[in-house]
Amino acid sequence: MSRKQTRLKKQLQYILKAEPKTLRGEVAREALEYGCDIAAFFSDLLTHGCQSGMIGSLIYYRDTHQFYDTHYDEIEALRMDLEESTGVQLHPKGDLKNWYAWLAFEETARVIVSEQDTNN
Repeated sequence: MSRKQTRLKKQLQYILKAEPKTLRGEVAREALEYGCDIAAFFSDLLTHGCQSGMIGSLIYYRDTHQFYDTHYDEIEALRMDLEESTGVQLHPKGDLKNWYAWLAFEETARVIVSEQDTNN
């Protein structure tokens, strides 16, 4: 395992321990369960998104709806931050809860990777 992979794994373990019930904790758990190549997890997720089916806990509407309901406050804060930082109002397509659950998971993953890149 490369140094970068080792640092990323340690960061994810820390997030999971410190923030287990948050969006960040959810992303960290999925990444750590993915297997040895954590960098590939993030690359695949940020390239193909949750719609690819790679996040087993976010495939079915019942699961994405539960995820949305559980993380509603964080998702709303993330939505407002995104709209404020881009100046563009988000326009969900299809099922609202599913769309926001996927957006939140993907955006949280992007932030984790960005933090890792900043710390290197």
